[in-house]
Amino acid sequence: MIKIPAIDIIDGQVVRLTKGDFDQQTSYGTDAVGIAQAYEAAGASKLHVIDLDAARGRPANAELIKSIAAKTSLQVQVGGGVRSEKDIESYLAAGLAAVIIGSRALSHKEDVVGWVKEYGADRIIIGADVRNQNIAVDGWYNTSDINIRAFVAYYMERGADQFLCTDIVRDGTLTGPADVLYSSLISLFPSIKLIASGGVADLKDLARLESQGLYAAVIGKALLEGRITADQLY
Repeated sequence: MIKIPAIDIIDGQVVRLTKGDFDQQTSYGTDAVGIAQAYEAAGASKLHVIDLDAARGRPANAELIKSIAAKTSLQVQVGGGVRSEKDIESYLAAGLAAVIIGSRALSHKEDVVGWVKEYGADRIIIGADVRNQNIAVDGWYNTSDINIRAFVAYYMERGADQFLCTDIVRDGTLTGPADVLYSSLISLFPSIKLIASGGVADLKDLARLESQGLYAAVIGKALLEGRITADQLY
């Protein structure tokens, strides 16, 4: 299982939210590039970056995110506000490895299927973030009536295979990942490359996810607060 450190950004600051609530925000400084470089020095090969401003329709951090890719050799996957082919091309041209499509994957499915075909399933990650088993969008402000299983099935049938799945009620809580949800998805879709996100608190959580067959796991707050060190991961 690939272990991917995470950096979320608001107005140039590295932050973590609790349960996706912008009013429950903890800042970890403004040196996103330095944090990324430290993860790389410890042995990370990938990095997960979310532009939380862009997720709310206020893109402000694209150049900072591109500089992370330019100043490291990390394979950066970026999400938050990626809603057009122009956004995709801009990030990929800047050297990022993949983009995460969230809200657009629900509202404009045909476009996203086309992007998967054009750019490849390795470069288009489908954001499958859930609240009470249903897909949430628009910076997690809104929850649809679309169940995650039907959502994943639609895209798996059309060539996508990488899905980033966050159980929002666990995100930033350090209360453990959504084991039951992930197990059920892997059981239904054996070929899925499922990326777990949200709730990871310690190495035991990661070992459990690996035993369940997760493709990758994103680690955010646990790393930033020292519950897990990058040296322990690599």
